[in-house]
Amino acid sequence: MDAMKRLHKLAQHDAAFLLLFIFLVALSLRGPVTGLPPLLDRISTDLHLSSSQSGLLTSLPLLAFGFFAPVASWLTRHFRIERILASGVGLIAIGMVIRAFGSISTLYIGAIFIGAGIAIGNVLLPSLLKREFPNYVVQLTAIYVLMMSIGGFLMSSLAVPLSLYAEQPSFDLPMSGWSFALACQSVLILLPLVVWFSCKITQHQPPQTGNVEISTSVWRSVTAWQVAGFLAVNSLVNYVVVAWVPAILMSNGYTDSTAGLYQGYLQLAGAVPSLILAPFINRLGSHRRLCLFATGLTTLSLVGFLFIPSWSGVWSVSFGFGVSMGFILGLSFVSLRTNSPKQAAALSGMAQLIGYTLAAIGPVLIGALYDWHQSWTAPLYVMLSIGVIWMTLGWMASPKPNH
Repeated sequence: MDAMKRLHKLAQHDAAFLLLFIFLVALSLRGPVTGLPPLLDRISTDLHLSSSQSGLLTSLPLLAFGFFAPVASWLTRHFRIERILASGVGLIAIGMVIRAFGSISTLYIGAIFIGAGIAIGNVLLPSLLKREFPNYVVQLTAIYVLMMSIGGFLMSSLAVPLSLYAEQPSFDLPMSGWSFALACQSVLILLPLVVWFSCKITQHQPPQTGNVEISTSVWRSVTAWQVAGFLAVNSLVNYVVVAWVPAILMSNGYTDSTAGLYQGYLQLAGAVPSLILAPFINRLGSHRRLCLFATGLTTLSLVGFLFIPSWSGVWSVSFGFGVSMGFILGLSFVSLRTNSPKQAAALSGMAQLIGYTLAAIGPVLIGALYDWHQSWTAPLYVMLSIGVIWMTLGWMASPKPNH
């Protein structure tokens, strides 16, 4: 009996360290991307970049997300998931150090390393949650998305203050202020590595090699296409609106400062679903009903931006809430609609490949449509149509009430 108690305590101890590792990895999955745009003006001025060169700095990680996502799921056939995740965090850390050297080439190389590392985290966290905590997938997904938001907020909000701090006359640094800010951001990435190298995370045995049917079968599965399509359209809608909502608001007479404030509302509202879904998921009804609410609220917000722009503050909040809730549910569907951790990794890789490819090209195409019409009406109608498609995909992708 004492032996059983010791084993139970040991299992709880291992689970606690694994959860800490998962949440600290999640803390590293958004900030390295969101922490760069606030410094883009300084970087562009310092390095004399064109707008296309600056734009490439923000789109490169997205392209890397899509390219490396299938690679991450393939690696699960040969290595332990925990070890691959730790390697992904290491890639993010290396990328952040490289880009802090302060040249255009190191910024691009660093962006690729960062994108590869984040792709690994994006793909494998749902798989690890399915394997270790199958009864708490939605709750833990909500918490790790909240950690992603916290990491993004910290790196975004501290980027410019750190840069200004380094530019004070009392400092004599061998680097620019923005390079110093980027270097400081890498400190956050060290946290999951510290937990990993504490050697307190029990690793499962590596899976058997040679079984390729799991990763290939998701491309022939109707359910996989429904879930992947839902997550992909979520990425498309989110990145397009985040990229263009300030311009849309300013075209309706808002000042640039108000437009920026409303975009801040959008980001802040995105953290709220995590706080609601984690503790109350079992009291909120079926996944299908929750998904319909999230997609419907997001689509309603697009209707509002188009027809009632005077309420744009409300639409910004409702859009941020709805699209973030949809993202959390979509990530949980990767676990809930698959039968094994390897299948979840394969589906996650498929969804990331499609989603981030759409996220990289979507804002460009919507911007081109605006240039053609010189109005945001047509682009918003297109986005509204995509919102309706997203609602349909959400209904089909959601686990059935009796699932």
